[in-house]
Amino acid sequence: MNRNELKILHISKDLVGGIGTVIITLNSFFKNFKIICYDDFQVVNPIIKYKLFKNELIDSLNDVEILHFHGAWTPHLVPLTNKFKLPTVVSPHGALDKVSLEKSKFKKLIVKYSYLKKAYSNASCIHALTVKEAHDIRDYGIKNVPIFIIPNGIDTDVNLEIDNEQQNVWLKKADGKRIILSLSRLHTAKGIDILIDAFSELHKNIETNVLFIVGSGDVAYVQHLKRRIETLGLQNSIFLLGELVGVMKNTVYDVADIFVLPSYNEGFGITVLEAYRQNVPVITTTATPFSDIKKLNCGWYINPNTQEILTALKEATSLSKNDLLQKGRAGNEWIKKNYSLDITMKLYANMYRWLLGESDTPEFIYKG
Repeated sequence: MNRNELKILHISKDLVGGIGTVIITLNSFFKNFKIICYDDFQVVNPIIKYKLFKNELIDSLNDVEILHFHGAWTPHLVPLTNKFKLPTVVSPHGALDKVSLEKSKFKKLIVKYSYLKKAYSNASCIHALTVKEAHDIRDYGIKNVPIFIIPNGIDTDVNLEIDNEQQNVWLKKADGKRIILSLSRLHTAKGIDILIDAFSELHKNIETNVLFIVGSGDVAYVQHLKRRIETLGLQNSIFLLGELVGVMKNTVYDVADIFVLPSYNEGFGITVLEAYRQNVPVITTTATPFSDIKKLNCGWYINPNTQEILTALKEATSLSKNDLLQKGRAGNEWIKKNYSLDITMKLYANMYRWLLGESDTPEFIYKG
């Protein structure tokens, strides 16, 4: 059998954000698999919803070779509290980061001891994005399950489609000013508040920039951001564009001069790779695993606070468009060498083949 046609069942809460991007990317390489999303069962009664989800999962078992669970905290992981005959892998996607565990701490402790720790412990192996995440998994109490470290990857060779009409709309909105872009889930952990505050300070002295914030999130938090922008009087300089996917997402990266991911907590940060794919230099924080940005001088790698974001914005916006482009191109070369799909998909294939007993233990197993 062509091992790009592995029969894999992916189980997730939904396909929103980074987890969804990973699953969809895997689908571009492994052609023969199925997805079950817990939130697709849109019924009010949680008991009925879980039963529908579990029945769909059970009905799929005869058609697949491997179960790949994604994420944490929601009941889509409860079935794994009983071991499956099929090999299983779990990808937490940063859910066990210590900063993340402090948020809604009591609820997460209930989930941990109700089902999550047992579910993770029943997996055949766990997939971590970084060495740090592997440490977090062990610290969570998962001691005897093999962990494989595979970073997120991105298709660096794809010809990205751009919507020229929408491009002109956004360029007109920017009115000739430099475009600073932030694209992420709108959540307190993503540092959007400190980015807005830093931009506000920048705007007091330099009014030649606009900030595009792309993403969706909790309605109350989005309203909070809108009120903050209004209070600062920046309605004509900071624009909330909502969630953008596909061609629209490609297009907003295409108009950006600088990309900022100001997270306090980040499992990986695939948007950093997306920005560099389109030659956009990046400002991001030590919450991401991309310290090479500082070493290679292709962007700014800083602590997640208002002052350091402000300093980075001042430096970035003082550069010429050509200098920014050179940094973006350097970042593009870096991600091609380290995060292309050719690299990461081979690692996934090796892990899956190991699960099926078709290969020796991969060298990227965590040894900590």
